[in-house]
Amino acid sequence: MAYYLGKDVGVEIKTENSTNGITVGANNVITGSSGGTTIGKLENPNFVTGVGVISNLTGVDIGLGTTDEDVVFMGANTPLKAEVKKETTISLTKKKNSPAFDVLFSGDTSDQCARWGLESGSTAIRGGLAEPDVEFGYRLFIMLKSTAEIISIHNCQMTSHTVTLNADGTQEETVEFASQVQPMIYTASSSGGLDRATTTTEL
Repeated sequence: MAYYLGKDVGVEIKTENSTNGITVGANNVITGSSGGTTIGKLENPNFVTGVGVISNLTGVDIGLGTTDEDVVFMGANTPLKAEVKKETTISLTKKKNSPAFDVLFSGDTSDQCARWGLESGSTAIRGGLAEPDVEFGYRLFIMLKSTAEIISIHNCQMTSHTVTLNADGTQEETVEFASQVQPMIYTASSSGGLDRATTTTEL
């Protein structure tokens, strides 16, 4: 597990859809469109002016690990630790400056939430009741301050959202994402492959 201060990293969120992004409107309605202004479509990240750049970050917590299963063999004292799946969790803590993550996680005025991104090749918000495919969820790009490395985490889904209220301090929110796809590390924002689609063998 690694913890970074917000000033040491840049974070950008994209959909896994190469055509459409997501907008949370002024009336707190979630819509998918090619001009998504809250979360952009899948493309190379632009940490300066790009859509989906997370502002006011105070902390980023990355957990990389695997889920194991014990397999016991008759007559053997030592069980086998078999890897079942990889798991990556990302917690973003930021100063709360908009209701966007509230709406994306908890739902808009029509009770439509966007925890799982967009439907494949569509502007429709994914309902979370179907089997995940290659366009499931979001892609998170985490750039270290030196710009020497960018961690790309595919097919993330929002798993929790909490808001911290304090009578004396600044209001903060924490959004947690989880992915079972192997994260990739690139050398710069212009690296080839940052915006490549997830393959079915990676899911």
